[in-house]
Amino acid sequence: MKEESVQLSNVEVNKLVASIKQHLAELELQIIHEDSHEGYWSIKAHKGGTLSAVTGSIRDVEILITGSNNRYDLTLRTGAWGRDIAIPALLASAVSFGAGAVVAGAEVYRAHKFEKNFWDWLNQQIKSLNATISAPAPSTKEKVCSKCNLPVQADAKFCMHCGSPQ
Repeated sequence: MKEESVQLSNVEVNKLVASIKQHLAELELQIIHEDSHEGYWSIKAHKGGTLSAVTGSIRDVEILITGSNNRYDLTLRTGAWGRDIAIPALLASAVSFGAGAVVAGAEVYRAHKFEKNFWDWLNQQIKSLNATISAPAPSTKEKVCSKCNLPVQADAKFCMHCGSPQ
């Protein structure tokens, strides 16, 4: 799974979240989990089934927005690529090793293209809301979430992995 983040300011988060949900529906991704608290929004969406697993066309997307005082971190996670690439490669390699490599290579390209297109769309939406986008600030201090034991920034109010208050 790949993860990328940006910082946002001057953004109407509720409008952005509504646009994201509409775009996920247009991409035929099913929202499988949605959560929000003050300063925390999380949307997880999935597309695929048994046939998608065989063809390597499963898509998983998670959008996480955290922050306050009109300064937010937006994290986009796309993927399950290991699963998406491995199954078609193993099936095709049963026929021929070369075919397995071609199928896996094609899925890597499709996964990358899906992610790039999603980021491009997301950047357009953010700009249409007159928000400011910047690279995330480097984290100088991290602590571990008390619930999931994954790293969180020292000043985080919520865990960006599980959403529990810190």
